Amino acid sequence: MLRRCAALRPALVAIPVPLILLALPQNPGTLSLISIAAVCCAALTAALASRWCSERRMREGLQHHARELAQTKRQILGLISHELRTPVTGVVGFSRTLAGRLDDLDHDTLRLFVEAIDEHSNRLSRLIDNVVVASRTPLVDDRGSCQLSRALSEAIARVGLRSHHDDRLRISLDGPLEARIDEEAAVRVLSNLLDNALKFGDPDAQIYIEGSARNGRVLLQVGNPGPAIPLGLQAVLYDPFVQGDPTDTRTADGLGLGLHVVRQLIEAYGGTIDLVDHPQLIVFQISLPEARCGGGQPPYRTIASAIRHSGNGH
Repeated sequence: MLRRCAALRPALVAIPVPLILLALPQNPGTLSLISIAAVCCAALTAALASRWCSERRMREGLQHHARELAQTKRQILGLISHELRTPVTGVVGFSRTLAGRLDDLDHDTLRLFVEAIDEHSNRLSRLIDNVVVASRTPLVDDRGSCQLSRALSEAIARVGLRSHHDDRLRISLDGPLEARIDEEAAVRVLSNLLDNALKFGDPDAQIYIEGSARNGRVLLQVGNPGPAIPLGLQAVLYDPFVQGDPTDTRTADGLGLGLHVVRQLIEAYGGTIDLVDHPQLIVFQISLPEARCGGGQPPYRTIASAIRHSGNGH
């Protein structure tokens, strides 16, 4: 259609040219009203033809954009419904089993079912939280601050790890790490980073968490063994609905919103998130303004130091 429009435009512009030639007076020294009208008619026709073609291209562009938006909407809704179905099915299944066989189940089985319901509920809550945060601009309380050590404890519980003393965790924090960020926002950031490490890291591999305060900034690194992130994926890693494993056979769940939410929240509080180059691990580092500065600067701790001293315990 655009080709036809482009081909038609010279013809439309050329229509009034014979009229102009006929209307020109025999005496070049005079210019009749008919000649002026013909020239004006030619200019108006050319302008209308140009505008008609431009509007036609604009309409077709808008229609194409609308079709793309509709397709993207269907894909997003399909992805969300697929990811929500699993935890909802788990909660409903275990709940119905408890309701129907409550008197027949022993204490250990009851505990197993309750823990399963809690796990699926937490997963469902994280999915919904990420969708909500990704769909709006974060509300920032400039006066807010929290201890990242406490936020980390809550994040560990939310992703289903037992505690700071879980065998998979190697944690080294230089104090409570007071940062200028709302506590709930910090918990969401750390939950998504831990969840990302659990989903895309090697199974049963250790997760390294290092934190320190330096030069008025609080730095925290989360690292885990796993396959290197391709350069092409790194460029869009923080975009919404981007999966670490984009293949159709991926085993990790999630909407691809985790790192997008992390960057959105961190940047809202004046921080940054970076993928740190490391030969053995996938390491993400967040940096936030320190809420309370004082005393000497402790030595800067990194994931590399945690690997060297991993035999010394948590």
